[in-house]
Amino acid sequence: MRKHNGALWNTLGSAIYGLNSFIMLMMVSRFGTVEEAGVFGIAFTTAQLLYIVGLLGVSHYQMTDYKKKYCFADYKKLRYLSCILMLAVCLISIMVLRFTKEKSLLTILLSIFMLLNVVGDLYQNLFFQNNRLDLSGSALFFRTLWPLIVFCFTLVLTGQLVLALVLQILCNLVTTGYYIKKVAPAFLQKEPAHSEEGCTPKTLLLECLPLFASVLLMNFVINASKYGIEFLLNDTAQGYYNMVFMPAQVINLCSQFIFKPMLNQYAKLLETKQIAQFRKVLVKQMGLVAGFTVFCCIGAWLLGAPVLGLLYQKDLTAQVVPLIWIVFGGGIFAACQLFYYIFVIMRQQRDISYIYIFATVVSIPITYGLVNGMGITGAAISFSVVHIIILAAYSILFLRNIRKVNIK
Repeated sequence: MRKHNGALWNTLGSAIYGLNSFIMLMMVSRFGTVEEAGVFGIAFTTAQLLYIVGLLGVSHYQMTDYKKKYCFADYKKLRYLSCILMLAVCLISIMVLRFTKEKSLLTILLSIFMLLNVVGDLYQNLFFQNNRLDLSGSALFFRTLWPLIVFCFTLVLTGQLVLALVLQILCNLVTTGYYIKKVAPAFLQKEPAHSEEGCTPKTLLLECLPLFASVLLMNFVINASKYGIEFLLNDTAQGYYNMVFMPAQVINLCSQFIFKPMLNQYAKLLETKQIAQFRKVLVKQMGLVAGFTVFCCIGAWLLGAPVLGLLYQKDLTAQVVPLIWIVFGGGIFAACQLFYYIFVIMRQQRDISYIYIFATVVSIPITYGLVNGMGITGAAISFSVVHIIILAAYSILFLRNIRKVNIK
């Protein structure tokens, strides 16, 4: 029964988390101009990148550390360090990007909100690590839902974006605190007091640095098109692009419920060297992602612009082509994410780093050329093209690595 509840809560948590940024941008768009939506969009994007800094590449490692190589205390110590680093990078980013006062304020508030998510993620991973997907999923669900409700109601009643963000932060603080104080202690009592011999926060950091670099570069690549617009176009173009970009994030985050519950099975199949079954599960999940992507692309072509236009209360009829490219790219990105988790389980962090270093290098000229030449449509095409390159690289390296494992 718990297994089924876990799948349900994971689905609900992934769904509401995937919809969170979509709903927030929708509310800002409905109660403001396209330009204001653009300002909020780039601030939110920057805060999301800072969230990656806060995780420091440790999150997915902790989730898959089923043998408890590192104790929770070491994960917690490293998370303290990453939170301090996140705040420092926030201030540096604002100065380097030369944000206006409005963008700076929104970026700071959204970064504080993300900081609380970084703390909450530590405990969600604890639940996941102990095979309590139900608690991990429900924590993500409620920690996202209640602050989102507060944000929406405040914005509707007052029209004040800054006030809405402040109250959202306070609500997140309360919900995160609940899981830390009321739920986590039962798990912490069972945690090993020490990590395995020779394992310290420093060695954990060194192990996860390649993963952190790859995740940071991954998110830079995801958002390269947005920063291309930030530097080459204007806030109005940014607003329109963020509106059509949101479905890609929803596709990716919602598709994770397809494969996240299977991570433990992947790990066990790999440990027992059941490679044929491993490949079978992988192909099946890739097929599900592909089918979902095709369905969404057809939906984007037929109904995407009018539906999104209705939600955002803006005319998006001129953005159909960029929308289809974005939805297609979102499906490719979801497939890349599945490979990412597989490579983490296989402990091939260095390969992930190599892939995203290469992707970062090629994304800059591709994004610049397409955005400069084709505007919003070029940004959408660049997003898809870069992720096709990444998926091809993942596939090649996966085939190479899996051959090294002896079939049971």
